[in-house]
Amino acid sequence: MKVEFAPQTPGARHQPLRMVLDLGPSGEVLGIEVINLLLEVGKNALDTIGRTVPTTGDGVTYGYDEESDAFYLRLKSGKSLDQTSVDGVATCDAAGRIVGLDCNFRAG
Repeated sequence: MKVEFAPQTPGARHQPLRMVLDLGPSGEVLGIEVINLLLEVGKNALDTIGRTVPTTGDGVTYGYDEESDAFYLRLKSGKSLDQTSVDGVATCDAAGRIVGLDCNFRAG
């Protein structure tokens, strides 16, 4: 599963991350949660996401809790019936901004 926020550029780095996927009734991914995002990736991690993904609405949205350093990307609305923890990767540009998230998970 891959989510892109901007094109990958030369000099990109790949930061391993532990992710929790929220799964819907058919095993589809409804959302991605990453704890300790800025600690793992760096202070610029959310710059691109903040410019390209809204924090409210019916489509794809994101949220970030500074107190717990927790990031959540909602991909689809729906009721999460299960969760799974996976190893993933944040692709970052040269400035440390996340331009994509990726993990080995196939829905359903």
